[in-house]
Amino acid sequence: MILVVVAVLAAGCTDDGSTDSAETEQVQTTEVSIESFQFQPQNIRVSAGDTVTWTNNDSVAHTATADNGEFDSASLEPGMTFSHTFEQTGTYDYRCTIHPDMVGTITVG
Repeated sequence: MILVVVAVLAAGCTDDGSTDSAETEQVQTTEVSIESFQFQPQNIRVSAGDTVTWTNNDSVAHTATADNGEFDSASLEPGMTFSHTFEQTGTYDYRCTIHPDMVGTITVG
């Protein structure tokens, strides 16, 4: 009886070569720099689940605000960052609400 228990326990400790189905996916982060009153790059393409991080490298405050309301950084003072993860495919136009001529587009697909 003891041999059976030891054999069962030992069998549970072997590696069957399968991979864990709950492996984490690699998430990509794309950087957008805010400088000289521009989003750089202005147009980017990312995959669903990816994160975009905006960094204000300018000397004045800016925002990164989606036209459709999907995200809004609020006021980013110089040196501040804002990140948003895009879960749904689509095209997201955004702008700085302080300087409305500053525009960008994120395509998620």
